[in-house]
Amino acid sequence: MHIIDKNYAQSLSHHKAGRMGFNHGNRRHAVVRFILTRLFNGGYETGARLRVEHLAEECDVSVTPVREALVELAGVGVIELRPNRGAEVREFGPKQLWEICHLRRILECEAVRGCVGHFTPSELELMEANFSRLSTADRDEAWLEETKLLDNELHTVLAERCGNERLGYEIDRYAVLYRTLRDARDNVRAARANYSEMEENDEHLAIVRAIIKNDREAAADAMGYHVNQAGYALVQDLFGRRELDQLNLDSFLAEQTPTPGLR
Repeated sequence: MHIIDKNYAQSLSHHKAGRMGFNHGNRRHAVVRFILTRLFNGGYETGARLRVEHLAEECDVSVTPVREALVELAGVGVIELRPNRGAEVREFGPKQLWEICHLRRILECEAVRGCVGHFTPSELELMEANFSRLSTADRDEAWLEETKLLDNELHTVLAERCGNERLGYEIDRYAVLYRTLRDARDNVRAARANYSEMEENDEHLAIVRAIIKNDREAAADAMGYHVNQAGYALVQDLFGRRELDQLNLDSFLAEQTPTPGLR
């Protein structure tokens, strides 16, 4: 984990260099991201059929990773595999996006509770230092890239250290889906050079500080606030403020107050 590795800055440059094309990284995940990005950008209508051979040609891969990608997407409810019809895109709008965030909140709040006591003091010190630095740094595209990298790694290491292998597996199943959503939102904000409302580093800092204090409930509360804020931003940036206002958010998610002590 770069987030607990003092040499993570070198890995950041490798991360940037490896974000090109489908020859880098896992081909199945590359196809998953390709389909999700097109879906989130409005490239598929509900009920659209996804043809394996066509996707393999578009992604410049064999049909095997495409079939594996479709099974993975069916597993998280984005497409439906129908007998004799193949893969069809399911409805995806503000409601479906919010339901993904709701599920993420349930899973990751429980994971962060389990993480308390599973880090060394030096690991926590480095995490706190990294998020403190980013929370006050100048905001530009380089800041956004580093923020995304450390966001990925914080949530990954929390899933790994939660002490529940099944819980970690479920979080990992949704990781590509959620990160692609986040990247779509970040592309919208980067296009407008609008980073002013992106407070992920402060929110991560609150999570880490609660873990440092060995306070499971405070860590879960900070995680819940973080996931909720991300959900609000996703719906607003991808679908508009009007759609966010029209969502019928239940009390479990709607009644949130800012996490204290961030600055």
